[in-house]
Amino acid sequence: MTYQRTLTPRIYTDNINFLLSAGKMATTDITLSGETMVAGSSLIELFALRPTNIQTISTALGSANFYVQINSQITTDANVDNTFIAILGHNMYSADAEFRVQIDDNSGFSSANSPAMTEVVNCGGGASSGSSNYCDPGSNGWSLATFSQATDNNYLRIYFNSIHGNYDDNLQIGAILIGEYFDFPNSPDLNISKSYEFDGVKKLQSVGGQTYSNASFLRGADWGIKGPYYNSTGTTPIGYSYGRQNLDLSFSYLADTNVFPDNRYNPNQVFQSNNILNNLIVKTGGGHFPFLFQFDKDTATADDSFLWCRLNNEPKFSQVAHQTWNTSLSFREEF
Repeated sequence: MTYQRTLTPRIYTDNINFLLSAGKMATTDITLSGETMVAGSSLIELFALRPTNIQTISTALGSANFYVQINSQITTDANVDNTFIAILGHNMYSADAEFRVQIDDNSGFSSANSPAMTEVVNCGGGASSGSSNYCDPGSNGWSLATFSQATDNNYLRIYFNSIHGNYDDNLQIGAILIGEYFDFPNSPDLNISKSYEFDGVKKLQSVGGQTYSNASFLRGADWGIKGPYYNSTGTTPIGYSYGRQNLDLSFSYLADTNVFPDNRYNPNQVFQSNNILNNLIVKTGGGHFPFLFQFDKDTATADDSFLWCRLNNEPKFSQVAHQTWNTSLSFREEF
C-alpha cells in the first residue's frame, strides 16, 4: 500500500493522439499485420484512450506473431518523444501473450531495434525468450514499461507473440498509450487537496422530509474483466474503488526552465523541451486527452500508485521571484 502519498509526481502522456490532433499523423498511419480484428472491434479504437472500451484481436488457438505498426511521420531523431508504453485493460495473461517494441527508420524494419523495457507495472522479462526486450504480463489488467531509444524512430511496432506456441484466447485490449513520461521537478506544496465525487448520485427529498436517491453510477467501469488499476491472474470481475477522485496540487518556486520551453513558437520545442507547459498542457490538449498520473515516480504499486485522469483546470503561472514561478494544477479521475 502507498496511501497515494504524493511525493514527486510523474505523468505519462500519450504521443499518438497528440500527433493525430496536430495533423502530423493520420489514422491510416496505424496498421495491423498478421492478425485481424474480430467483428465489431476496430484497430484505431485501441488508441482512443478509453480503457473500458475493449477491442478484440482474433488470436484464439492460433500461433501467429503479429504487430501493430505506427508511422510517426517524425524523421528527426531529436524530435522523438517515446519513452514508455502502457496497455490498459488487457487479458494477456489469459491469452498467453507477450509483447515488445520495435523501432526503425525503414518501414520494412530491415534494421529494426528492439529496446530493453524497464518494468513499472506488470511487465516482467519475456517468459518465452528470457529477454528484457519483451514484456510478459504476469496478470490480466494493465501493464506499463519505460524504454529508451535515441535513433531510428520513424516507425514503431508493437510486436505480439504467444509464449507457449498457441494463444489460449482472443487478445483483448482497452487502450494503448505510447509517449513520453515527465517527472515534476520537485514535490508539490503541502496544501494538497483530495475529494471524492459521486456525481452519478442524485438525491431528492419528499414533502415529508425523507430522502430518496438514484445512482446512475458509483464508480468507473472495469478495464476489461478487472477494475481500473487492478491486476490479477483470475477472471472474476473486481472493482471496489468507488467515487471519482479529484486531486488539486500547487507547486512553488519552479525555475522557468521547468515551466516553459525556450521558444514556445518553435515547432520543434514541443518535442525537444521538457517542461510543464509542453509535457502536461500541450500534450494533453489542455485536458482534451486523459493521461496516467503517478503519485510518486519511485513508487509503482499497480492498484494504488496511479490515477487515470484529465487536467481539470486552465493553469495559471505567477512569477514570485527572478525566473521563478508558482502554479496550481487540478486533476479529475477519468471513468
